[in-house]
Amino acid sequence: MNEEETLIRRFVESEDESAFEQLIRGRLESLRRIIAAAGPKDSSDRDDVLQEVLIRIHRALRGYRFESSFSTWVFRITRNASLDLERKRRRARQREFRVIRESRDTGANPENLAMESLRTTELKQLFYELDEKDRQLLILKEREALSTAEIAKILGILPGTVKSRLSRARRRARTKYEEFEEAEL
Repeated sequence: MNEEETLIRRFVESEDESAFEQLIRGRLESLRRIIAAAGPKDSSDRDDVLQEVLIRIHRALRGYRFESSFSTWVFRITRNASLDLERKRRRARQREFRVIRESRDTGANPENLAMESLRTTELKQLFYELDEKDRQLLILKEREALSTAEIAKILGILPGTVKSRLSRARRRARTKYEEFEEAEL
């Protein structure tokens, strides 16, 4: 058994975080290069992807089956996370272009577009006032359109727990929105 395999087994069997750190530490620069090549141009976005990669590796390591080299497995996760971010960005740009195109097609005036943009910004700010767990659930369900079972797997909780937490998150979001609307009047 080589050192890498020993560290993986130590992490999986004993939940030894130092073993995980040792596995990853020597690969950080390689991971950064892969992220830069496959994904975002902005360094803060690359840092976000790196953080996502580390979370994915940490969660998935228990399922690593030693069928391919650990480096290959890690690099595949890294590449996929980078591409995921780029796909999300592309979809967001497409939505923005669609809104602009539709506004031109409907003859919307610049003042209305500015007001709509301001309202969108206010609603986003309102969304970020929610608890992180609520935001996470709402994004996974509403934005990413994942099933309850998929969300349960991602978060490591039972589907029934997802449903109850999602219901409470929606209720809290609705309350915040209603309070915001009342303040606007």
